[in-house]
Amino acid sequence: MGRPPRSLLAALVAATIFGADQLSKHLVLAFLPRQGDAYTLIPGCLNLVHRRNPGIAFSLFHDWHAAPIFFAAFAIIVVLIIAFTLCRHPHLPRKIILALGLIAGGALGNLLDRLRPPHMVFDFIDCYLGTAHWPAFNLADSAICVGAGLLILASFTDPHAFSPSRSAP
Repeated sequence: MGRPPRSLLAALVAATIFGADQLSKHLVLAFLPRQGDAYTLIPGCLNLVHRRNPGIAFSLFHDWHAAPIFFAAFAIIVVLIIAFTLCRHPHLPRKIILALGLIAGGALGNLLDRLRPPHMVFDFIDCYLGTAHWPAFNLADSAICVGAGLLILASFTDPHAFSPSRSAP
């Protein structure tokens, strides 16, 4: 029996990220049920917080009334493009497969938040130093950023990965 298609690896990564993101949000919401609640994990460095974000990363577009609908549609398009890419290029390097799975899983995790009332992404990780806080984020956001970083790395290490002449490994 041959090896399973690499797209299955991307789907497994996406499902794992989606599950971990949703589980972590559920647990933090049970612990911090009200918007604005916070719990210090590492004094001077790391808090769990309850924040709702209708925009995207770093709360960009948070005051745009169409943000939840627009970014939900955008997430669906991203996941469809990833699925198409995986079908079209079945022999991509593993780091690209991993990157696409991370991005898809993160996009789906935040998409579910946008589809459920109050139609905003739940962010709960608050990293800071003294009074300087990084914008709150969640596991889905982290997966998207790591996946994007891997794609950037792959653009240098595997510049011909999407070439039609690339043969199976």
